Amino acid sequence: MRPIWSGTLAFGLVTIPVKLYSAVESSSEVSFRLLDRETLTPIKEIRVNPETKEEIPWERIVRGVEHAKEKYVALTSEELKSLPLPTAHTVELLGFVDAEEISPLYFDKAYYLGPGKGGEKAYELLRRTLEEEGKVGLGKVAIRTREHLAAVRPTDGALVMQTLYYADEVRAADEIPDLPKNVRVLPAERKMAEQLIGSMVTRFDPAEYKSDYQQALRKLIKAKMAGRTLPEPQAPRKVIDLQEALRASLARMRSGAKPARRRAATG
Repeated sequence: MRPIWSGTLAFGLVTIPVKLYSAVESSSEVSFRLLDRETLTPIKEIRVNPETKEEIPWERIVRGVEHAKEKYVALTSEELKSLPLPTAHTVELLGFVDAEEISPLYFDKAYYLGPGKGGEKAYELLRRTLEEEGKVGLGKVAIRTREHLAAVRPTDGALVMQTLYYADEVRAADEIPDLPKNVRVLPAERKMAEQLIGSMVTRFDPAEYKSDYQQALRKLIKAKMAGRTLPEPQAPRKVIDLQEALRASLARMRSGAKPARRRAATG
């Protein structure tokens, strides 16, 4: 595991040298290439100036912001790196909150924070205190070209930093069209729903869950390579009467059969 960022974690007058590591990897996913359908040759992405039709090399490309219609101001990598941000090399904790106060809607990416040289004792002291008090550090950090809101929490003997969305990036639930209002739920329906959910209560073990989509995709690739018949697509689940669905689900659970799992989303 190699650090992707080195800096400090600071709160009050305390400064702890830390290193940032990616907490997840997607190497197990099948990656697609864009091909020419006629020759199956990989397509090359070319950066072209639409006015001159000239291909532009990377060394001539800069980031820009449109400040008026078709008017841009260019910013170099050096200018972006020199921005006077206190969080450019620091996870700046601004306060501590109860873990349950942060809605899951706000969570973005997860990273491990590891101690830097000389910071082991202060790192462990912070981790233990957060764990014992049930608190999460809330602050900011700049990664690459963006400053993120961030939460630092203890997990499995380490500190995990999760970047968060800002409030203006999270949509309110009342924006969802056609949310049900004043819907009558019969007592019998409520009771059956409670029984079904109660019979399906389990503990979360992430190792038990695999991507059905990735497994099906690998089978499809092997079948095409071997010239075999391709598997039939799974028919979509039918929407049936609520009470009928609840009764059938309860009967299935009481018989000892496992509930049918939905296939993993592909989009």
